[in-house]
Amino acid sequence: MPAYRAPSNRFGFALLCRSVVACAALLLLHAATASAEEAPDTTRLDVERLPPEAIVTTRDMYAVGWHLRAELGGQGLLGGAGRLTQPGPGARIGAGYELAPWFGIAALVAVAFHPTDAPPPPGPTAFQLYNMVAQARLQLPVGERAALWLAGEFGVGWASGDFLQAYGFRKASDPGAAYGGGLGFDWHLHNAHHSMGVCADALLLPSLNGRDGEQALALNTSAYLKYVF
Repeated sequence: MPAYRAPSNRFGFALLCRSVVACAALLLLHAATASAEEAPDTTRLDVERLPPEAIVTTRDMYAVGWHLRAELGGQGLLGGAGRLTQPGPGARIGAGYELAPWFGIAALVAVAFHPTDAPPPPGPTAFQLYNMVAQARLQLPVGERAALWLAGEFGVGWASGDFLQAYGFRKASDPGAAYGGGLGFDWHLHNAHHSMGVCADALLLPSLNGRDGEQALALNTSAYLKYVF
């Protein structure tokens, strides 16, 4: 009597592949049928499958309310401690609420990395500059998808480590006042919830002022993505 042989693994694998392909084909067929039967919805922005004349975009179609924002860019310091540092990359993340299409409030947390440019000792190093600010923003639409905005900011800022203390900035690592403002350009995507833009901010940081009273100013430029719930 011939010995019993277990079914080949290849047979099981082939059967699994055929099952996956069959399920995928059924899902695609169902999606195509549903797409063909679905009536045009003139309240939606993400309708690239519809002809342009099927929808007219207006600003009141965009979502308004709670939002998140993520930014990437760079920051430089002018005056005060800025004479000892170089520009570096920075990032910010914020959350806020839009009370109206033209006015909103937000809270932002930021960090920037600055290489040093000072005579030794100590030797060359780097430090992080942090700030946490509240923001009130006014927005002016300049089209169905574009808007300009202006914001006022107030909060706290501080530097990491003890490098700046070695050069006389004794309060650099203590949370101190940070205040200023920013402006930007916002561009809505073809979606009620997403926009992108560019912005520039300037913050005065008294704790980084020079010993002679020279003002320290942080200049930040970044690009951002925004999602409104």
